Amino acid sequence: MRILLLGQTGLLGSEFLRILSARPDIDLLAPTHRELDLLNPTATHELLAGEYFDRIIDCVAYTHVDQAETERGRCKQMNVEILDMLLQHKSPIIHFSSDYVFDAPLNTAITEDYPRHPVNYYGETKKQAEELLETKDTMWWNIRTTWLFGDSGKNFVSASLDKSITDPILHVVDDEIGRPTSARDLAKYVIEEFVDKEQPKGHYHLQNSGESCSWAELAEYILRRKNSSSQVRKISGSQLIRTADRPKNSILKNSKLSRSMRSWKDAVDDFISRS
Repeated sequence: MRILLLGQTGLLGSEFLRILSARPDIDLLAPTHRELDLLNPTATHELLAGEYFDRIIDCVAYTHVDQAETERGRCKQMNVEILDMLLQHKSPIIHFSSDYVFDAPLNTAITEDYPRHPVNYYGETKKQAEELLETKDTMWWNIRTTWLFGDSGKNFVSASLDKSITDPILHVVDDEIGRPTSARDLAKYVIEEFVDKEQPKGHYHLQNSGESCSWAELAEYILRRKNSSSQVRKISGSQLIRTADRPKNSILKNSKLSRSMRSWKDAVDDFISRS
């Protein structure tokens, strides 16, 4: 199987690279940014012209939610225009999206067909990317996930661990609810279900299982498992100075696949043990 992996240095892409590089049955092409600038249409089309990949795994994204409000052009380039170029070459594509395409009320489990209504520009570009996918005859799988953490790149879990070393009090939002997702678990699951198998094309919701929590409750769990003396002070999202609004509810429901991912607590425990 021939696979093109894009975004191999990122939080999620690095996990795909780690797993797929060890597979002798996979012919993997995973160019770095230096080797392929995806914002250069000529270079992108030259790479893909005449090539067919059994899967393109697209882990490229602009994820700076607050900066997206002022860097709209670059955000749209990264989240929509690159995808449009990739889709022109007809290879089956695995794309990643976000809970930020939704604005569901609390205590609502968000299924794959829940109406999209983003509350910020980053979410709007992810919505536009999904709408683009829906217009194509090419095989595509859009994986929505939430609160991603992992070994490569900045994320809430690693930031909480770092802050607990120097800060006796961590001020953390308590009125935004969801479930964290391990990049390592997600990459492994996607390979098993969308590379080694061929699911029907469409939207899928994947995050680690377990009871939902707020960011503050997640921080408290992290500090307990690390035996940290730091304390969490719960605040509301309105108390933070943020350019972009956030959805209050990030609880995604997997209603399409019978197998769930493991508990987020187990995934966080594994991450802490490696840190």
